[in-house]
Amino acid sequence: MGMAAGQARLLSITARLSDNEANGQALSYSKQRLADETEQLNTNYNNALAATKLQVLTGFNGSIANYSDISYNLMTGYETVACGKQYIVTDAKGKILVTDKQAKAFEAGNGDFNIFLAELGYCQSDIGNLTDEEAEQKIHEAWDAYFTSVGITFDDEEHEYGDDAIEFGYQTFNGGNTLFNGYATYTIKTPDGWLKKDKTKAINYEGTTQEQRELYDYAVAITSHYNTKNTNYHPVDSAATITLQTADDVESGYIDYLRNIFNKMASSGYYTEENENDTLAKNDWFEQQIKEGKLLLEYFSATERKFVSTTISDDDAIQEVEDDREIARVEAKYNQDIAALEKKDSLIDLELKKLDTEHNALQTEYESVKNIIDKNVEKSFSMFS
Repeated sequence: MGMAAGQARLLSITARLSDNEANGQALSYSKQRLADETEQLNTNYNNALAATKLQVLTGFNGSIANYSDISYNLMTGYETVACGKQYIVTDAKGKILVTDKQAKAFEAGNGDFNIFLAELGYCQSDIGNLTDEEAEQKIHEAWDAYFTSVGITFDDEEHEYGDDAIEFGYQTFNGGNTLFNGYATYTIKTPDGWLKKDKTKAINYEGTTQEQRELYDYAVAITSHYNTKNTNYHPVDSAATITLQTADDVESGYIDYLRNIFNKMASSGYYTEENENDTLAKNDWFEQQIKEGKLLLEYFSATERKFVSTTISDDDAIQEVEDDREIARVEAKYNQDIAALEKKDSLIDLELKKLDTEHNALQTEYESVKNIIDKNVEKSFSMFS
């Protein structure tokens, strides 16, 4: 081999050795990154093994308690939690989280509970199963309770024909007289049955307390119901073709359940989620909001007659358990990811082995060529010495 050819060959081998070592270094870095990813996967997996979910007491099978995964509808529904409490969900400022339907019903009522109920398809009247005589008596008693609560009494002139002469009406009472449309009324009747129209008066709400408002709203509801002869009725528009479920038609306590929601909306304010399908309808979204403290729970206290705060750790109807489904899901993904990393690691080991073999061959060739060049140099010096 000539001197020039040997030098060129040595330079070529040196370049290939440099490339070989660079590739080996890059693969070593990749192997280190795989080790870091494996460690992170192990950390995530170990954390996932501690995954929990919230469940709510929904009933009993004999002495065995049954629980279901927590959700907005479950926590806020009527008697959906088996402890007998009514729950609501609020934000940190105390505003109640309601459905869009409830919000629209409240806005339509503008503070009127009867309209709020009607927009939801209900009426608080409970005289549907009574005779006309019984219904009329109950209407009188309801208005008497309201009048007593606000300190209103009929004067002597209005009592001259006795209490039985007082007739209560609603809407187009007195043969279509539009003067009192939208208001409950009372009229004093003379013994001969003719109505003294000049004594017909609208009954406006004059109370200041929640109890007085409830008495008034109830009296209005049963008066409206009775005066529409148990057919389609509406608390404001008697011409509306809408059939409402009365308190006689629903479970005992359901109207009070809606009343508690209405009163909370009126006293504390309310809000809705923009997309209920991605929020209220999603159990995982609701649970995460509860766990992070973005949503808070309250239950109605019968003794305090208001909603009071509770927490997932203090409430006996809520438990936190291992989330077996989440653990299984994470475990499956962990095994899949680990298998992929191990495959990459094996491929890197093969590449490193190939590079090591190539490096040894290049190193041997490098030493051989270098020895030949050294001998040629030594021989050249001997000739010219």
